[in-house]
Amino acid sequence: MNDPSDWLKTETDPQNGNGYQQWEAFKQNVVQASAASPDSSIRGRKLLDYVDRWFRKLDGFTLRFLSETYHPFIQAGAIANVMFVVAVLTGFALLIWYNPSVHSAYDTVSAMSGKPWTAQLMRSMHRYSSDAFMLFVLFHAFKVFFAGRFTGSRWLAWITGIIGLGLIWFDGWLGYWLVWDETAALIATGTAKMLDVLPFFPEPLSVSFLTNDSFNSVLFLIVFFSHMLIPIGFGIALWLHVSRLNQPGFFTHRNFTILILLSLVVVSLIWPAGLEGPADLMASSDDIRVDYFYQLPLFLTERLQGGMLWLITLGVFAVLASIPWVLSRRERDTEPVVDPAKCNGCTQCFLDCPYNAISMFPREDEKNKKSDFIAWIDPSVCVSCGICVGSCDPVAIDYPNLSPWEIRRKLDQWIDKDIASLQGEYIAFVCGNSAGSLLTIDSETGYCKEMPGYHVCTVPCAGWVHPSLIERALKKGAAGVLVAGCESDPDFRLGADWLGNRIEGKRHPEFRKDRFETGNLLYLKMDKPEFQKFLNEAQQFRYRNKKSGRIQKKRSGLKKGMAAVLLTAFIGGSVAGLSFTRLSLPDEETLLLVSFKMTGAPVMTEEREDSQLLDHMQSQDRQRVERRADVRLRILADGVIVHDKSYRPSGLFRRGYSNALAEVPLEPGTHTLRVLLGDDLNGEEIQWREEDTHTLEFEAGTRAVLRYDELHGFRWYHDENE
Repeated sequence: MNDPSDWLKTETDPQNGNGYQQWEAFKQNVVQASAASPDSSIRGRKLLDYVDRWFRKLDGFTLRFLSETYHPFIQAGAIANVMFVVAVLTGFALLIWYNPSVHSAYDTVSAMSGKPWTAQLMRSMHRYSSDAFMLFVLFHAFKVFFAGRFTGSRWLAWITGIIGLGLIWFDGWLGYWLVWDETAALIATGTAKMLDVLPFFPEPLSVSFLTNDSFNSVLFLIVFFSHMLIPIGFGIALWLHVSRLNQPGFFTHRNFTILILLSLVVVSLIWPAGLEGPADLMASSDDIRVDYFYQLPLFLTERLQGGMLWLITLGVFAVLASIPWVLSRRERDTEPVVDPAKCNGCTQCFLDCPYNAISMFPREDEKNKKSDFIAWIDPSVCVSCGICVGSCDPVAIDYPNLSPWEIRRKLDQWIDKDIASLQGEYIAFVCGNSAGSLLTIDSETGYCKEMPGYHVCTVPCAGWVHPSLIERALKKGAAGVLVAGCESDPDFRLGADWLGNRIEGKRHPEFRKDRFETGNLLYLKMDKPEFQKFLNEAQQFRYRNKKSGRIQKKRSGLKKGMAAVLLTAFIGGSVAGLSFTRLSLPDEETLLLVSFKMTGAPVMTEEREDSQLLDHMQSQDRQRVERRADVRLRILADGVIVHDKSYRPSGLFRRGYSNALAEVPLEPGTHTLRVLLGDDLNGEEIQWREEDTHTLEFEAGTRAVLRYDELHGFRWYHDENE
C-alpha cells in the first residue's frame, strides 16, 4: 500500500464487513490520546493545553540551537537555585562595606560606586541575581501551571513553591528598604500602611515615617536582620518543594553555571546597579526608577489604603493556593498497585520512581517468600505516571486504567488479526503528553485516522512501556514498533530518559538487541507542537523502515557559540530591562498630618459589689474601678472644623495612651490651623487640655506635619523642618 489511506478501502473485517463499515464503528468509539493521562481530570484542560503548546513551541525553537543541558527554559528551576546561591553569597560579601544604620546606610551604599571591581560589582551581582531568580521562578511557575502539574500529590510542590516565591519577594522588598533612598522611603511607608491595619502595635507604625528625625533606628535593624534570616525560611520551603522528587536537579550543569555567572558579571559591569537620591520623608517625587521584579506593588501602595492592600494580597494568595483543588475534578483511581505474589524485590521500581512514591518493606509472608523485600506504592505521593510499570521485570505492578496484561492481550489480538488478513501493521505506544497527544484513536482496535497502518496505544508516559511489550510485539509478527515520548520538560520526570536507556541497553530491564532487529524499532522524543513532524516521521518509518533508536539533534560548535551569546543577551536584557524602569506616582495631595500620643484623664466607673471575689481580695464593702478617658482631636482650618474625632485608650482595660495619625486634605494656599486635644468624658462637654495655632503656606502637593507628645508638646514640620 503506497497510499496511507488505502487501509480504509482494502482492509476487511470478518465480523464488521468492509473497511467503510469499520470506519463508521471507529467514529463511534473515538477517544483522545490524552485520556491516558491523569491531567484529563483538570478543569479548563483545553485552555491550559493551548498556552502550554506555546511554551513547548518556544522550547522546541531554542532546542534547535541549544542542548537541554544549556537550555534556559527547561532549566528554569535550576537556574533560579543558582541565582539564589549567588544572591546569598554576594549579600554576605556586601557586609564588608555596608553599615546597617539608618543614618549611614545610604552613604555606605553610595560609596560602593567608587569601587567598581569590588563593592559595586558585588552589589550589582546581588541585585541582578535576585532579579534573575524572580524571572526564572516565574517562568518555571507558569510552565508548571499551564502543563497542569499541580494536581494530586503535586499539591505540596505547588504550595511550597508559592510560599517560597512569596518569601523571596518579601526579602527583596526589605532589601530595597535597606538602601534608604527615595524608593526605600516609599517602600517603608507602603509597608507601614499595611501593618497599621493589624492590631499588633501600640501606635501607628506610619508615625515613624512622618519626618526624617522620627524614624526609629531599632526598626531599621529589625528590617536588616529579617532580610538576613528570611532565606532560611526559603531554604526550608525549597527542601519541601523537592522532597517528593527522586534525583532532583538542584543546580545547572557546571559549564552552564559558569556561563550564567559570566553573563551575570558582564551585565553587572555594563549596567551597574543604580541609586536614587537619599530618602526624604518630607519630600515627594513625580516618578522614580524601580525594579519591577520586587517594587511593582508600589503602584498599589501609593494609591490604595491598607485594608484594600490586605484584601488584594490575601485574595491573590488564596486564589493561587487553592488551584490544586479548585481546578481538579474528582480524582480517578489510577494509582498503580503491587501484586505481592509476583514481586521479587528487585528494587528497580524503587530506583526508577521519579517521585519517591515507592518504598521497600520486609516481606512478612513466609509461605510465598520470593525475596526478603516487597515494594509498596504510597497512593498519597504517587502521581500515576506509570513509570514503575515499565521498570518491573516480573510485571508485578498493575496500572488500573492501563493494565500491562490487558495491553498485552490487545496487542496479541491486533497482531493475530493482521497476520490472518495478510497485513503487516505497525504498533505505536504514544505518550499522552507528547507530540501524539492530538491523535484520535479507537481504544478497541487501536486504529488512528492520522496514522494509517498503525495500531496505537496511548500511555501516560513513555516510561510505562516495558521492553518486553516491544519484544513481544516484534516476536508476534508486528512490522515495527514506534514509541513516542516527550522531549523537553516532560510532565513526568525521567520516564522518557529511562525508556531510552532501556532501549540502548543501559538500564534494567533492557531491550534485548541481540534477539531483535533494532531497525524495526523507532523511539521518537517530540513535544506537542511537533505533531505534523511526528506524523511524517511515523509514516517514513512505516514505508522506509530505515530509522531506529532515538532521533538526535546535531548541533554545530558555531551554533552552540551563537546560542551562548544569545543566552547571555537574554538574561542580561531581561533582567536589566525590568530593573531600570520608571514608575509614575500619583499626584500628592496637599495634606496636614497630625500625630499625637496622649494619656486621657482618669475616669471612675460606678461603684459595684465585689461579692464574686474571694474574701481576702474584697474591700470592706465596695471598690472603684479606673480607666482612661477618650482623647478628642479637633482640627480647624481658617476657623472651619475639618477633623473632629475621639480616640480610645490602648490596652485591654483602656488604661494606656490614646494615639492616632490623622490626615486632613487642604487646598493650596495660606491657612491658619488650630489644633485642640482634650478629654472626651462620655458625651459631656470636652475639656480641652492642649491647643496650638499655626499659620502656614501650602504649595500644591506639599504637606505639613504636627506631632504631639506629653514630653515635647507640639512640634511642627513643614518644608525641611521649618
